[in-house]
Parts: sequence; structure tokens; C-alpha cells
Amino acid sequence: MTTETQTLRLDQIRIDGGTQPRVAIDEQVVADYAEHYRNGVDLTPIIVFLDGATYWLADGFHRYWASRKIGRDTIQAVVHQGTQRDAILHSVGANADHGLRRTAADKRKAVLTMLEDKEWSAWPHTDIAKACGVSREYVCRLAGSMSASCDRSQDEVREVSRAGRKYRQHTARIGHSGIRSQSHEVDHPKMNPIRQSRPALAQTHLNLPHDPAFGARAIVAAMGADYARQLIQSLTSYLQPRKEGAA
Repeated sequence: MTTETQTLRLDQIRIDGGTQPRVAIDEQVVADYAEHYRNGVDLTPIIVFLDGATYWLADGFHRYWASRKIGRDTIQAVVHQGTQRDAILHSVGANADHGLRRTAADKRKAVLTMLEDKEWSAWPHTDIAKACGVSREYVCRLAGSMSASCDRSQDEVREVSRAGRKYRQHTARIGHSGIRSQSHEVDHPKMNPIRQSRPALAQTHLNLPHDPAFGARAIVAAMGADYARQLIQSLTSYLQPRKEGAA
């Protein structure tokens, strides 16, 4: 996967694509990070994914809001080439072993993000646990699969790659949606709830920029050049003035 560190404008970065890994933003942490920035401390760069037109924030929401708080226009970012879904997949494991410790509710949200996704719910529980930085037993408990159904060792397996990482996928469950079950959550003090993420958009449903030039780049990046050429032909035909009386 191609990566590089860049200085990005904050208004270039999308934060509304379901890539927020936490249930809430801790205002005290934002204030602490803001103070570091004021004092000239260089915090770790945020992580974003570029799909050809849009930078999706995958890790570093507290640093992002801290920069906003003190009126900064730019921020250092590690830029990965990837889609919105790649950013979401990265986000579910963010802060598993560094940074601000995740709450029980944060872990639950990460796992449910995968269990409620048509593609990711077909992954073995072991691989979901690895992606989310939790135990397999925790995934099984959330999926309501602590019984024998949690043992998928006899399922048909194939290897898939996502965001530069390889995982084993059990094809026997493809097409089956994840099962959501109840789990106890621990509330975190001094935290404001944020909007829960929606399921990631399919590749054929794009959040296109208003600028047509960037919109074109997003279409090519997501769908490929052949699709873009056929789309141009179809749009040209569709926009041709219709003769009076034509159906």
C-alpha cells in the first residue's frame, strides 16, 4: 500500500463517512491536545485514506478537533491510498494498542461495525477479532455464537486482502448478515455522544464532491476507466434534447 506524510488542510478531510471508531469524543482530551499544539508540540500525524478525490479520516479524530479548537488550518497526516471502506476497516482497530484507551462501548461499536456489514460479517470470528483488536470470545459473544456455531473450523476458507492486510474468509457464510446481541456497556465520563455511523456505501453509490473535476476523479478511482467511459456515453445520450412528442 502506498503511503506518504503530507500537510493537509482540515477542510480537505472528510469525517462523516462512518470512519469514526469511537462512540464519543472526549472534550478533555481535545483540550489537552490543543494545549500541546499551542506549545509547539508535534503530535503523531493523523491517518487518512485517499480514494482519488476524498481524504477519509481513519485515525486521529481528537487531534483533528484539537486543531479545529485552536484555529489551525492544516494538520500532518499519513496518507494511504484506499477507499472509504478501507478507512473504516482501519478505524475499527485504531487505538487498540496506542493512544487514548478505548472504552467498552468503543470496542463494541468496532466489532458491530463488522458484524453488521454484509461482507465483513462473513469473515471468521478470529479475523474480525484481529481487525478490531479484541478477543475472539468477545466477537463470539456479540454475535451470539458462544455455542458450537462459533467453531467454524470446517467451513470452506479462502484468503482475501483488504487495506493491505490479508485475512481468511469463510465462504460458507457469505450472504448471511451478522447477528446483533445485547452486551453491557461502560459509560465514559466527560464525553459527548456523536452520530452513529451508517453502513459504508457500496462502490456504485458514491459521495461525489461538488466540483465536477474531483467528482470525475472519484468515479475513475472507484469504478475504473472503462466504467467512466461508458458513463460518459450514457450521460451524453441521456442529456441529448428529446424531440417533441418522443416518449
